[in-house]
Amino acid sequence: MLSASKLPGVEKIDAIRYFSLGRHALVAGLRALGIGVGQSVLLPEYICRDLLAAVHAVGAKPVYYPVGLDLCPATFQENWPTAAAVLVVDYFGFPQPLQCFRDYCNRTGAVIIEDNAHGFLSRDETGILLGFRGDVGVLSLRKTFLFPNGAALVIPNASVVKHMEPQLEFSGMGVGGALRVKGLLHRLPILRPLVVAGAIRLARRVRRLRTGHAIPPPAADAETVIPTTPLPYGGMLRDLTSCDFSAEISRRRMLYDEFSDLLHDWNIRPVFDSLPENVVPYGFPFRADDSLATKVQQLAERRGLDTFRWPDLPDALVSSAPEHYRRTWLLNFLW
Repeated sequence: MLSASKLPGVEKIDAIRYFSLGRHALVAGLRALGIGVGQSVLLPEYICRDLLAAVHAVGAKPVYYPVGLDLCPATFQENWPTAAAVLVVDYFGFPQPLQCFRDYCNRTGAVIIEDNAHGFLSRDETGILLGFRGDVGVLSLRKTFLFPNGAALVIPNASVVKHMEPQLEFSGMGVGGALRVKGLLHRLPILRPLVVAGAIRLARRVRRLRTGHAIPPPAADAETVIPTTPLPYGGMLRDLTSCDFSAEISRRRMLYDEFSDLLHDWNIRPVFDSLPENVVPYGFPFRADDSLATKVQQLAERRGLDTFRWPDLPDALVSSAPEHYRRTWLLNFLW
């Protein structure tokens, strides 16, 4: 098993477990924390609907707190529903301030789950890696590196470790051929962006002809069913140890600065005013109407990158969601 010291900057951690998807990691974290049937998990309203499947898997109930334009809680913690656990999301790899969540936990006895699916390698202003600041943390390695699958549950709280299940076998197969082909294309020494962009366009045209959708729509049962086995794929530890973390940090930060400059005159409003020193961005999140977002999509495609609206909101929240939940897009830096 890969030791914690193999992860960048990790010196003190009580345990780590690897999974195929972050949702499976979250299930394991909830169980280790003793969260189950009849209990509530407090989630931000601004969240992907598929995360609810992890809450459903342990028999708990989701309750919500609102999120403002700055992606921080929009109301005081005294007004939040009482829950056994609260989910803190480091949106797009930017650190979520924790003080109000700590105040909530001190008041209610809840535990903190830090969802850092977007920001593997990111740190807060004090230099602490995101995902390591709560009772448990969730990382999605496959959203930083082009892995067939890959996620991790980190447990900085020693009292939780005794409730953890052993590491699952590394024998999952990961995803199918499309991602493998994409990975090969990204290794081309020349004309890489043009080839990748052409391949993406061709694949989406074929998918539209076959299914009626250029990009697969969210699964109807996404809020209750986690797809695939929780087993991490067999080559994940090998691939992780061969990654150049420093190069990836530099690449993502340079892309963020580049697109900040390119989109400055487009009336594109970035979600965040600046890129803090320790942040390794998931991508470039911005708010725009559909016509401007289409222009950004076209620009991104020429670089072999994807742009999409984020997130697919939970069904229970779609009809009442404020405008800023609906108008946020992500230019994804996964390469």
